[in-house]
Amino acid sequence: MRRESLRLSDRAKAGSFVLSFFITEMGVAAINKLLTNNFMAAQRFANSLDVDFRDLPPMDILKAARDLVHLGHKLLTHPVTSGTAPQGSPYVSIIISAEGATTDFDSVSIIESAIAVYTKTKIIHQLPENIAKDFMLIDCEMLAKDTQIYKT
Repeated sequence: MRRESLRLSDRAKAGSFVLSFFITEMGVAAINKLLTNNFMAAQRFANSLDVDFRDLPPMDILKAARDLVHLGHKLLTHPVTSGTAPQGSPYVSIIISAEGATTDFDSVSIIESAIAVYTKTKIIHQLPENIAKDFMLIDCEMLAKDTQIYKT
């Protein structure tokens, strides 16, 4: 299937990415996928991304992302983007490409490294509600920063 890229911006040098939309032959835009265990992020980005919310621990979200990467999807955001240590936040939000074709080995390497980092840490799953909301908000804000589309 032929598709034309309507990429609004290229990958930023600092590791931050912006969204890409693609027009297929049928004229339907393919929207990138947000894989998250953060309900706040799922709600916030529901109108701009194909949200895949899973009420799972961070490691399971990373493994789900790895499975999609092996199917040919590309990571568009780094799985460990916030300034908090992995053991500090029980929330992970990752944007991956809408369509997969061939395996992107950079994405494989990044997701496998993230899984290795999380394997070595003890993640706090039960947090007081006010602290959990703070971590959800931090995750949302980091994701919002990564998904800004710059107008030209």
